[in-house]
Amino acid sequence: MGAITRIRKASPVFMAVIAVLFIVFMVIQDSQCSNTQGMQDPTKTVVMTVNGDDVTLAEFEERVRQTIENQKQQNPNQEVDDEQVREQVFEMMVGELLRKQAAERMGLRITNEEIREIFFIQRPDYLTAMFKDSTGKVNDQLYVDVMTNPDYLMELYGNAPEADKLKAVADFRTRIRQIEDYLRSSKLDEALQGALSAGGNIVSPTYALYDYINQNSTADVQFVALDPSSIRDDAVKVDDGEVAAYYERNKQFYPQRPSRKIRTIVLPIVPSANDTANVFKRSAKLQAALDAVSTPGGRDSAFTAAMGTYNGTTSDFAQLNNVPPTVSLVLQSMAEREVFGPLTMPEGVTYLRLEGRRSGVNQQVNASHILIKFNENKDSAKAEAEKVLARAKKGEDFETLAREKSGDPSVAQNGGNLGYFGAGQMVKPFEDAAMAATPGSIVGPVETSFGYHIIKVIDKRSEELSYSQITFKPSISNNTRQTLLAQAKKAADDISSGISIDTVAYNLKTTVAETPFFEMRSPIMGSRSLTNWAFASKQGECKTFDIKQYGIVIAQVSEVREEGIKPLADVKEEITTTLKHRKKMGMLGNRAKDLAQRVKSVGLENVKSIDSTLEVRVMTQLRNNGQLQGYGGEFTATNRAFQLPVGTISDAIQGNRAWFIMQVTNRNAVDAKAFAAQKSATIDAIASKVRSGAYYNWLNKQREVADVRDERDARN
Repeated sequence: MGAITRIRKASPVFMAVIAVLFIVFMVIQDSQCSNTQGMQDPTKTVVMTVNGDDVTLAEFEERVRQTIENQKQQNPNQEVDDEQVREQVFEMMVGELLRKQAAERMGLRITNEEIREIFFIQRPDYLTAMFKDSTGKVNDQLYVDVMTNPDYLMELYGNAPEADKLKAVADFRTRIRQIEDYLRSSKLDEALQGALSAGGNIVSPTYALYDYINQNSTADVQFVALDPSSIRDDAVKVDDGEVAAYYERNKQFYPQRPSRKIRTIVLPIVPSANDTANVFKRSAKLQAALDAVSTPGGRDSAFTAAMGTYNGTTSDFAQLNNVPPTVSLVLQSMAEREVFGPLTMPEGVTYLRLEGRRSGVNQQVNASHILIKFNENKDSAKAEAEKVLARAKKGEDFETLAREKSGDPSVAQNGGNLGYFGAGQMVKPFEDAAMAATPGSIVGPVETSFGYHIIKVIDKRSEELSYSQITFKPSISNNTRQTLLAQAKKAADDISSGISIDTVAYNLKTTVAETPFFEMRSPIMGSRSLTNWAFASKQGECKTFDIKQYGIVIAQVSEVREEGIKPLADVKEEITTTLKHRKKMGMLGNRAKDLAQRVKSVGLENVKSIDSTLEVRVMTQLRNNGQLQGYGGEFTATNRAFQLPVGTISDAIQGNRAWFIMQVTNRNAVDAKAFAAQKSATIDAIASKVRSGAYYNWLNKQREVADVRDERDARN
């Protein structure tokens, strides 16, 4: 294959790699913001400011363009949500500026020499992939020539039009710049992590030993739990005085960030009754044209003429399971070139014409399977698979066998049935066996990377259909949109003049919804514009917004909270729940202590003879990490499992969420002497974890305290 052909073929993959690199590197949030418009000079218009550093409209729009292009390269058939991309880019650029500012304060910088070393010494695979020959060997000279002088591509394109050559060079330069930007960002990120997480390199050997023992020691236990949820809420009284006293003692633990609450009326932008009526009028014209001819050939010709008039579409040949069920049902009973309609479907009024049938091209198989996983012993797995195969061939119900024996987690939902599948949809050995077998037969064991499969072929088919359709979809007319906008404006004006939003909603025959309190970083209803407005407005102010997923939103700021301590009213329910839990735990204490003494006499396994409501739980491979079956954060209980003598029944253990009575049936405690061989690796692992945690905690804190100003809406 020629070099230029390889570069052309690799181009989409190349762009996809860049997209993935950016997505992996940047932490972005999915939400929406309004479209940036305006007549200002894009190179001078500021759209965002981070701690005093500005980003211009030109810079922002170029990053939006690149991101959209990358998404299209990865998923050409998926619609790109422009508003969502803009919010992603906004958060991405905020993060970049915060890291850049921190690096400058620390005197960190990435030199051109470091970037050149990656390009020409390290040479990662995503750079060299397009310069490989059919054997996988990199053409080193071509790589160096093109990377050092992209104009060399002009020669490789030979007699191609000059415009194509220039575009190829320009595109290549853009891609290289994108890679360089990514490399600078990632290298800077590494430097920041190293500088900010230096303390993580200092790990106490004593702590490392403690962590090593906890991570590698296990215990098998059985226990009973006395859960406070067994006591009815109305059996415990917590009065307002107790709640208030608790709040006063602990209110410093209920910090409040600036937040807002809004009330909204939503007017969905949907077709009106008149819009829907217009659909039926257009449909009636086609129906009349079809009714005007009496022969199948005449209806065929009339449909052909209507295809252009009404923007009809023709599908390629497709298997029946890939055709919408309602359409498939109709098409199966039609003759070729026959026209059918009207057919009322959710998307609109549809007319169909069967273009053709074919079979024998793309075979599909409907099969069920039973998977026997290898686990630790491949030979025993195969022996088990052969036993299951024999049972299936003797006539045992295949679905019942699958539910009993299959290691495929989907068996609970499908009983082992995989539905119809074609070539390339299953791993090759499985596909080959299923395609070769006849309907009704059971074959196996078939070995794949998943394990051994017993396969029952239920059906085979290869029929495919091609069809044309004309669909009259209700669309929103300009008159409908203008009517809704007028209604929304009048509603907002009425609310601003003092009329209750509830009264306005009643007159519009709709309801009012109220959001919970939200913070600036969490765009409400997915709209950055709405969120920015809410924080810039006073309580009672009102405005309308056109939000894609909702429609026209009439919003009123209903409550404003600034930074401080949450009021008692906001946390009263939470405190009440906490106090009730404490009282219930106190009520259970004496019972738990008495039960522990009685259980020691009869054995934990006989606890039901004392209290039939209690259940003995068995847990193997327990570690001292607070995770007890059904209960998290119970470090007191898991720690006791490594202190109790094996076989001894514990006294009552007071946990965070319940009282426990425990017995250790087996324990594998790591010998502290074994730590010596693992000391360095353990310390390195702990240090790495600490470093990573310290860096991302710092990054999140920087975002919280940063002075970020979103000026996108200010330009409208």
